[in-house]
Parts: sequence; structure tokens; C-alpha cells
Amino acid sequence: MDPLFYQAFLAFDSGRYDEAARFYALALAKYPVSQYKQYKQAAHGLAFTCCFQNKFDQAREIYTNLYRVVQDAHDLQWQAIVLHQQGVVERMAGNFCEARTMFQKEYDFRASHLPDDFAGFAANLYEQGHILLKLGDTAQALTIMHRSLDMAQQANDAMCLGCAYRGLGEIYAALDEHDRARTCFSLSGQAFEQAGDPVAAEEVRRFEMALGCTGGGAGSADEAP
Repeated sequence: MDPLFYQAFLAFDSGRYDEAARFYALALAKYPVSQYKQYKQAAHGLAFTCCFQNKFDQAREIYTNLYRVVQDAHDLQWQAIVLHQQGVVERMAGNFCEARTMFQKEYDFRASHLPDDFAGFAANLYEQGHILLKLGDTAQALTIMHRSLDMAQQANDAMCLGCAYRGLGEIYAALDEHDRARTCFSLSGQAFEQAGDPVAAEEVRRFEMALGCTGGGAGSADEAP
């Protein structure tokens, strides 16, 4: 691995976003489009880091340029990834309607070009469900998040399973169905542990503990979510 990418990763992982952005910017300057793999990594890393710096216009510009590059390369997988990330930018910026539009565009692209990428669909549907929850449409959010879980199960992807169960836990908590929420958070933590992400696992365990021991709603801990 190029030391620039390694240093950028370490800085980002430690929450030092300004430092991470500097390293990714250096990498982007170092690698032209002709060095396609490294260019993609640098551009994606810088744009995503910009989101954590609240530099959303810069993130949009970088992803727009990256999308042109992956289109020219006829790289379907990365076209879907960049569409997804453009949705993430808008979600992080609080532009939920714009984010929904972008995630639907990504979903349609995947349906046309990558119909067997179950992990990709799981991530997309997780984002759609999360945004619907933010918009207060818990019924639709629940339906979409169950679809995310189904895709994650078909992909047999532990990280996707962790996200989908976490999303379901958040929705059930919003519906005051605390038993079901706790069950989902517990399953999410197990999946994140399996995926090798102890930070995410600890986060959902905190969610689970925050619900306390009170019941609520029609669910029970023994029921499937």
C-alpha cells in the first residue's frame, strides 16, 4: 500500500479528518486517471473525508468527476458505488429528499446492470430505509429495511447484516417496540463482531442498553424481527 493511503487511513480512522484530507489530496495529485485503481481510491477517500469536514460542495465535485471517469472506463461496479456515495453526501448534508432521489437512481442502475449484487442492494436499501425513518415514515422505513435484511442474508455478508439489523432496531425503537428493537440490536452486534468491526458492535450494544429493561409494543424478545 502506498504510504499516503496508509497515513490517510490511520488519520481518518482516528477522526483526524483534516490530516486525512491532506494525505488523500496528495495521493490524488500523485495518481493521474491513467493509474485508474489508485486514482479511484484517492478520489473516493478525499470526497468521503470532505463529508466529515462538512465540505459537501467539494465532495460533490470530486464524486461528479470520479463518476465521469468510471463511466468512461465502463466500470459498472464503480458507477454504482459512486452513485451510492453521491446519495451519502446528500444524506450527510441533511438533504434527505435529494438523497432519496440519488439512492433510487443507484437502485435502478443496479437493477439494470448488477442484479445479482445482493450486498450492493442491501446497502442501498439500508440507506433508503434510514432516510425514510429520518423523514418520519416509519411504516415504509420498516418495509424497506426488511428488504435490506433479505438482501444481506442472500449476500451472506456480515457487515450488511449488521447494518440491516441495526436499522431495524432503530425503527422498532422509534415505534416503541423495545423487545424487537433489543433483539435486532443484539443480532446486529453479533454480525458486526463477525465482520471484524468491534466499534460498530459496541455502538449497537449501547443502543440496546439505552432501551433499558422496559417493554413496549407488541413484539417479544423471542420473536423474529
